[in-house]
Amino acid sequence: MTSEEDEKPILGGNPSNFAVMSVNELEDYITDLGAEVEKVHRIIKKKRQAQNAAQSIFKS
Repeated sequence: MTSEEDEKPILGGNPSNFAVMSVNELEDYITDLGAEVEKVHRIIKKKRQAQNAAQSIFKS
């Protein structure tokens, strides 16, 4: 499956304050959020595959 490191969130938490972030920092934050969403989609896909494989064993 995936390593434990792969399943850790990329982002450690919410930024302290959007008001003090520059436009570039906010754009970088959006990029990081997109990467986090893609990562979660990959994890969900792997978990569904494992779940389906397990269910197929018990259907026999």
